[in-house]
Amino acid sequence: MKTTWLGCAVLGCLSVALAGQTPQQQAEMQHHHSCLQEEQASIERGEGFGMAMPADRAGYPGPRHVLDMGADLKLTTDQRTAMEKLYNGMKEKALVRGKELFEAEGRLEQMFREGRTEADLREQSFRIDSIHAELRWIHLSAHLAAQKLLTPEQIAAYTRLRHAQMM
Repeated sequence: MKTTWLGCAVLGCLSVALAGQTPQQQAEMQHHHSCLQEEQASIERGEGFGMAMPADRAGYPGPRHVLDMGADLKLTTDQRTAMEKLYNGMKEKALVRGKELFEAEGRLEQMFREGRTEADLREQSFRIDSIHAELRWIHLSAHLAAQKLLTPEQIAAYTRLRHAQMM
């Protein structure tokens, strides 16, 4: 229900914001809002939406991608079990922190409607960024842990396969 309300609010804001803009500006704004909705949906599912991209690009495998490429990486039964445990733990933590992030964002909106002080708004803004940083670290640290579960050959294969996917 909250997601529906948020989606309606975004679309309502979008229609107001688009009035009086050039077609190019309208397209850019629609793309921006579309990306925000995709990011929200990803976070609601416990996914990273690119939060761990620096790790992934540097050859630190993501547990979800490792599991998806399990056959190509020739994961052992023990590696698959450990990777599943790592992924499930990461996802559980990410879901909790993602919920906290959306609640904090909602609180910031409420604070603006209440006309709270600039100091209060600043503090809440920093709290949101701190929660987002913690959420990102959940995903980044899972990449660090995943790397420790693989052999150098598997990491090289992962990097080659993953980079081919990103092209």
